[in-house]
Amino acid sequence: MGVQEKYNDAFPTRLRKLIDDRGTTITAVSKELGISRQAVSQYADGTAQPNVDKLVSIAKFFGVSSDYLVGLSNYEQRSTGELTAADMGIADEAAQQLAEDKRDHAGVSGMYLSMLAKSPQFSSFAFAISDYIGAVDRAHKWGNTLSGIYEERKNVRIKRFLLSEALFDVLNDWIEPPDFSTKEIIARAKEGKNNALNQKKDD
Repeated sequence: MGVQEKYNDAFPTRLRKLIDDRGTTITAVSKELGISRQAVSQYADGTAQPNVDKLVSIAKFFGVSSDYLVGLSNYEQRSTGELTAADMGIADEAAQQLAEDKRDHAGVSGMYLSMLAKSPQFSSFAFAISDYIGAVDRAHKWGNTLSGIYEERKNVRIKRFLLSEALFDVLNDWIEPPDFSTKEIIARAKEGKNNALNQKKDD
């Protein structure tokens, strides 16, 4: 394969594009990743290929998938298999607990967490959690006078109510609550019909 063909390969082409799109430089990339400038320059012109570890480091630096870099995918986003707990903003302890739940309890916690996270209302739910925690924290700090206690208690109750509403908004994306009014009307109609039939028999 000639030099020009290597230059136009998927990896060097996409690496150059990412460097240009991100407004960075080969020098900046080399410093950030601890790779020599010469090596990054060779990656960009196709005269050298990174090993797997360096490829993953480059992909993480630009926030794209390794598959995208080497031309196996046209989607820049990293695949879920490459994402770490830190990428998703999840504490290592939480990730470990979910892993243990998957091993010991068939992944029930992860299943429902995934269900919640996929809801369009999930961000609102997360903010409602934050607001409730903030209200509770404020109540601990400032609710020291009678008026302050009443005010903070009211605020905590409001935030707790809004949190429960936000949770139900998320759940309603997956579970449609029964229409109890309609069910009640139908049940009353059936009972009325049965009572009428029983009375007719008695007569």
